[in-house]
Order: sequence, then structure tokens, then C-alpha cells
Amino acid sequence: MNRKVKIILLVLGCAIIQTSVVAHFSFFGSKLSLPLALTISIALLKGSFYGELVGFFSGLLCDLSSGGPFIGVQSFSLTLIGYFVGLMQKRFYSESIVTQIVSGFSATIADKIITMLILGALLSSYAFPKFRLWGLLLILIINPILTIIVYRFSVRIFKGEN
Repeated sequence: MNRKVKIILLVLGCAIIQTSVVAHFSFFGSKLSLPLALTISIALLKGSFYGELVGFFSGLLCDLSSGGPFIGVQSFSLTLIGYFVGLMQKRFYSESIVTQIVSGFSATIADKIITMLILGALLSSYAFPKFRLWGLLLILIINPILTIIVYRFSVRIFKGEN
């Protein structure tokens, strides 16, 4: 199967699972992000170009399906993360669990900061609830683990490709 078809199917599957299953699990107001884990995994496997594409389209699909008033916040955030994690592909050993954990941890922090900055700029009365801090700390532990799982799955999907 062609690489582009595999990526399209991964993005569609990720968006469907995120909006139908994962979105219903909330930890103190914070939610897991399967598109973030997929973006990190593809960026580590295939580089910044594919990381950007996967980040943009998976974020856009999740933005469109969320029904929120601001479309493009998550797609912008994941596009930036896909680009910068993809730049690390040549500099670090992508197969290392440490690289995947650090990428998942730092990308989760970057995603939350970018989202807060955008929402803070768009909504003048946006306040960060204190109870979400516990959820953020829990998500900082769970998202890197999710990244490892998605990375291993992606390696199997792209097995045999350069």
C-alpha cells in the first residue's frame, strides 16, 4: 500500500477514535490527545514534512468534529508540533523510548501552551481553572505512554519503507 494512503487512513482512524472513544475520558478537565501522539510518531518516523501534514489534518478533523466555535486551534498547534518534532528525527535516535517519552512530554506541554495562548487571545475572559492543573499533570504522564504505543503501531504500519 502507498505511503500516502497509509497516512490518510491513520489520520482518519485517529480522528474517528479520538472523537468517538477518547473524547469521553476526562481527567480533571483534561483529555488525552490521540492526534498529538500520532503527529509525534509520524514526525519521528518520517520527518517534519509528514509531521506537519499529519498534525494539520488530524487537528483539523478533530476541530471540525468538536463543534467548538474556533476551528483551527488544534490544527495550528499540531502543525507546529509536527514540524519541530520532525526536525529532531535526524538529530536523535527515534527508536529510543527515551526520545519518544521526551517528545510526548514536551509536545504535550507545547500543545497546552499554544492552545492557552490562542484561546487567551481570542477570549478576553479565558481563565485557566485550578482543578485542571491536576489533569494536566496526569496527562503529562499518560500522553507520552500513548505516544510510545502509537509509535510502535506506526512502525508496524510503515514496516519495509524508507
